Amino acid sequence: MENEKLRKWRGEVIERFANVEYSINSIISQHYLKRVYLPFFLDILYDEYFSFGLRRRILEKIIVRLNVRELYKKRIQQLNRLNTIRNYFAHCNLRLFEQPESGLDFMTPDPRDVKIDIDFKKLYAEFFDKVEDVEKFLFEFTNKVGVVMTEEKKSKD
Repeated sequence: MENEKLRKWRGEVIERFANVEYSINSIISQHYLKRVYLPFFLDILYDEYFSFGLRRRILEKIIVRLNVRELYKKRIQQLNRLNTIRNYFAHCNLRLFEQPESGLDFMTPDPRDVKIDIDFKKLYAEFFDKVEDVEKFLFEFTNKVGVVMTEEKKSKD
């Protein structure tokens, strides 16, 4: 695979997934604070230690509390898969020399089975096959929880 194409795909997947995470953050903020609150986003939800796993788990709790678990179960599974694919693009970039008998000159080993070359083309296609459904679900869910975008007013002192 061409390095330039892989870089382009990596950027597209990571950027699109950042938008997915933004939607989840909006839902979390709305559910707990009754509004989308910028300081909460910046100080809490965008903190480098606030993992996707925690974000997803909180979203699942909100879904359970609103008694819509079965309705969104498939979407949560898709969301998990999108995160896995995003992680491949974000963290797997090592191109290793492989033995000629394998038929591969270079490969990016799959962390789950280092004898397998990661098929970024397949992962890219799978990501974009699933992401629109997940975005649609998140958009519907932001409406369901009543997301309202607000900004903290600064005092005139």
